[in-house]
Amino acid sequence: VPTGTSTVLRSRLERVRQLELRIRQRKAGSEATPGAQPSRDSGVAAPEAESSEKPPAYQRFHTLAQDLAPGLTLPYKFKVLQEMFRSVDTIVGMLFNRAETITFAKVKQGVQDMMRRQFEMRHVGQIKAVYPSSYQLRQEKNIPTLSSSGKKSEYQLTLEPVLGEEEKVDGRPHLSASRLLERRREFHRNLVNIVKQHHKVRSTWHPPFWGAEEKLTRWHPRFNVDEVPDISPVELPRPPQEDRLSTAQEVLSTARGMLIPKVGQ
Repeated sequence: VPTGTSTVLRSRLERVRQLELRIRQRKAGSEATPGAQPSRDSGVAAPEAESSEKPPAYQRFHTLAQDLAPGLTLPYKFKVLQEMFRSVDTIVGMLFNRAETITFAKVKQGVQDMMRRQFEMRHVGQIKAVYPSSYQLRQEKNIPTLSSSGKKSEYQLTLEPVLGEEEKVDGRPHLSASRLLERRREFHRNLVNIVKQHHKVRSTWHPPFWGAEEKLTRWHPRFNVDEVPDISPVELPRPPQEDRLSTAQEVLSTARGMLIPKVGQ
């Protein structure tokens, strides 16, 4: 190797060693400065602060959002009825917690305003057919009406949510938001179970379906969900029969019976 080349290499190696020494000195100086210590402490304390905080709500309550398998879709008419139940339960919960008498007229007006869809008595019967323990229905009278045409003496259908003894606030039953969510989930499960009853095993299906209905994760490809028949509504309470006079002869006969006979002179 020529003498000039070796001299150049030695000088470059010496320069590299000096640069490494300066870098080490700077690192040692930065670690020894008091301003750098809090940054390390804060870096250690940050995870502790984060761990002490509660996780976000979507993590703490993610189990409430878990529902049945996404492959178990519902017929369109069932989805509409499910949305009706959600609207009815929202209105019923609001009125019930305010200790108001819940009449069908109030619920009907509220549901139609929320859904922009007609809501009739038969829908209440369908809701009771799907979820029998959802409401207690009665025929009551002497209840103030929303319209001037209605009479307080007429019977009206009233609804009251069925709640447990433990669901009370200040000694009175209370329909909480968590209970509303549970009722909606129960209604959805009942709808899926109704569809499962029509999801029959057929030997002509290919591929054939094997397994228990309760372990289903999706419907068979040849099962047409929208062909499931509509839900038959249950019979609702009717107003009691009252004796009413329909003809003039009946009115006169009743009036004669109410007159006090005169004493003969």
